[in-house]
Amino acid sequence: MKISAKLISVRFLFLFIMLLGTFLASYFYAIPHVEQHEKSQGLKDISRVIHRTDQELDLLRFLATGWGEWDDTYAYINDRNKAYEKSNLGHKTLLEMEIDFIFIVKVNGQVIWKQFSEKIKKFATPALWQKNNWGEQHPFIALMSDQEKGLIYSDFGALLVAGSQIVTSQGKGDSRGYFFFGKLISNELVKKFSQDLEFQIEMSIAENQDADDVHFVSQHKKIVYGKIKLANSSTHSLSISIFQSRPFYQEAIKAIKYNLLVVLGLGVLSSVITFFILKKILINPIIQLRQQAFKFGRDQSSIPIKLLNSNDELGHLSASLVNMANELKRIWGLQEQEKNEYLTASNTDALTQLNNRRCMISILSKQQTWSTPKHWSFLMLDIDYFKNINDKWGHDVGDTVLQQFSSILKEVCRGSDIIFRSGGEEFVVVCEGATQVQGCLVVERIRKAVEIYEFGPGGKSFNVTCSIGFYSMYNTKPNVNWEIKLKLADCAMYAAKNSGRNTWVGLAINQQSPLLDKYKLPGDVDSLVADIKSEKLLVLSPQPVPEDVQWR
Repeated sequence: MKISAKLISVRFLFLFIMLLGTFLASYFYAIPHVEQHEKSQGLKDISRVIHRTDQELDLLRFLATGWGEWDDTYAYINDRNKAYEKSNLGHKTLLEMEIDFIFIVKVNGQVIWKQFSEKIKKFATPALWQKNNWGEQHPFIALMSDQEKGLIYSDFGALLVAGSQIVTSQGKGDSRGYFFFGKLISNELVKKFSQDLEFQIEMSIAENQDADDVHFVSQHKKIVYGKIKLANSSTHSLSISIFQSRPFYQEAIKAIKYNLLVVLGLGVLSSVITFFILKKILINPIIQLRQQAFKFGRDQSSIPIKLLNSNDELGHLSASLVNMANELKRIWGLQEQEKNEYLTASNTDALTQLNNRRCMISILSKQQTWSTPKHWSFLMLDIDYFKNINDKWGHDVGDTVLQQFSSILKEVCRGSDIIFRSGGEEFVVVCEGATQVQGCLVVERIRKAVEIYEFGPGGKSFNVTCSIGFYSMYNTKPNVNWEIKLKLADCAMYAAKNSGRNTWVGLAINQQSPLLDKYKLPGDVDSLVADIKSEKLLVLSPQPVPEDVQWR
């Protein structure tokens, strides 16, 4: 048999083996790999639903804490003030906060207030809150000994419940009871979750099922199953079902068919050409492309693939490889950019665009931050009567005030100062290289700038003040317990509030103290006051008599 015939025969055999290998690899590796990827993505989507549910619980917990640590609520437990009920516990509050019920329970378990939305009222009264005296085993009370939030099983569905102990805003005194906010996991809430996560979700109460799983209904549709445990039921859970299409599977099938057709076409074409043409035009270029592709796979930081000087299928394949290599490098660049953007977003407060608490912890926990001996001033700032702004003007205006307050800090603070929003209406400023005197100048500059600024949107301008506390020090150690410094600044801030607000109070170690080397910073207000009286700590204040600062 002539060599050309042998080559053609070999090509046909090779073509058959290649087609069979492509088919087997596709259906025994590629397709299962795609399905595994779909399962993995489906389970991640279940985690996103659970995380979205946790976010809703965290919001309820934040609201409950704000109301539970409100002095008016603390007083209401004893005096049952009707004005408090009328202004804060009506149906309007449920609508504004998008919740379905409120419970106020005394510490002995007596329910002294309950309010339901129209959504809850249409159901029969469940056993969950029929009684007006709750024991320690009541699901709501049990939550308070755990995470103070959770999902509760009820006669008409799952409830998102969060609670808070009722204490004073300073956290002093015994707890007088519990404040609970709750929301029914209704069709409207599930629809909202679906819109937020951009896929269809169904939630329902069901008996405990097996672990999370993905079920492929057809080539076009899959259902992902998951569950969330209920705090008060060991036999039932909140079942999650996600309905999704299977675009990756469809694309994989198309790609397999296309690859088989390409392989078949190239094989038939190459099997009818002569030995010399194959050797010169086909085999050698293939070897060259293989070598270049191998080099690219080994060194992905560069693009070693070069275009072949031919206008045939191999030339087109070479161009495709070059385009693919360029596209891959572009995609890698985009992925690196997205990674950097994500890191920036995770350290930035979304409302004010300031650094958030996570960023503050990251910066102040690094040893290199304190590597050089220098002065530092830690500032704690709080907007006075901020809750009144929200109550009077609404949370939108409150958000505007926070943004305007942040802009003032950016404008007034020095370029080397680092500004953080630590939460709510509280802000932290870390002034690098700021002495006691410079710290006083900075806080007074901030106080004046806030005092004269007209806050609010157009047509609703009003004045706002702030209270500031700060702690100044000279650091020479590579490891700094910055938390205690911020705590002292926080105590000074509350002292400013107790001393009339719209003022500032500073603290610094008395360098003339004879026990300076052995001195340990106080951990509570009583120790702080004692150290001030013994002149271990200096008080800095614009008041005529700094010793008159009210620390409690």
